[in-house]
This record gives sequence, C-alpha cells and structure tokens, in this order.
Amino acid sequence: MNFRLQSVHINQIGTNTEGEFVWVEAGLPPEWGDKELHWFSEIVPQRRLLDWYALYPDRWYEFARLFRLQLRKQTSKCESLRLMAQKSQLNLVYQQGTLKQNIATVLEGFVIELECQRRWESGLMIGGYTKPVREQILALGGLWFTKHKTWMMPDESSWKAIVDLLPGDF
Repeated sequence: MNFRLQSVHINQIGTNTEGEFVWVEAGLPPEWGDKELHWFSEIVPQRRLLDWYALYPDRWYEFARLFRLQLRKQTSKCESLRLMAQKSQLNLVYQQGTLKQNIATVLEGFVIELECQRRWESGLMIGGYTKPVREQILALGGLWFTKHKTWMMPDESSWKAIVDLLPGDF
C-alpha cells in the first residue's frame, strides 16, 4: 500500500503528472485539457474564512488553524481523499497562494495526519534514533507523524524491515 499525496499549482500540471486531481479552491474547477479535476465543495474553506484571510494575509498560521478546524467537521470527505492517496497519486491542485502557503498544503497536512492516525492505531510506528535509516523509512513509505514525533509505516512488513535495521526495542 503506497500513500502518495502532493500539492500542485495548476500551472505545474503537465503531461507527466499522473494520478487523480482534486481542485481545492472555491468555485468550480477550470477546464484543464484531458485531466479531470475532481472537486469536493465541502472541503473548501468557508467564504467567511477566505474573506477574513484576504483582509489579514499576514495571519497565515491562524488561517491554517481555522481551516483545519473546518476540515475536522468534514472527516468523511477527507477520509475519501486519504483512500484516494492509497490507491494512486493524489494531486491537490491550487491556484492562489505561494508554494508553502496555500489551501492545498493545509489540506495535504490534514490528510497525512489522518493516514498517520490510522497507522498509529495499527501499531505501525518507529521511534527512537532513526537518522541512520531515514532514507530506508522514506523508501518503504514511512510518514512522519508530527503529533507523536514518530515514523508511521504503511504495513507490518515495512515496519519489520526497519525494526530489523535498528538496535534495541521500538
């Protein structure tokens, strides 16, 4: 099970980009050649939140916090995105904002947290001093779960592979 998710600016979608595409901004997605853009209006920030952020663009972190609170009320739609990211590459397409400060990056972080929580509940965690095997963890599909400051592996075989590389108990 491979979990693949990324935020992509609409101008970066090219012929090489594969997978599913989800438009994350307000308003219907634009026509985009042969690529279909899915759109879930429930996960778009509420109009009043977007208007507030337009007035206070220097308050990005507060906007992101409020948007995450909104996303918690739409867990079923976000869960759909998590499942899509397990099946194929999921591209969250945005148009406004910067590379690090846009709606897609907030949504991406939230969906990754849902996946990490699922893995946490399955007991697929790796902690301790993991720097020597960081590349192997990433190659096997490990995700960093900031909330618990631990790596979350996608399945038992990848978890076992990393545990066998590390000394001590994990």
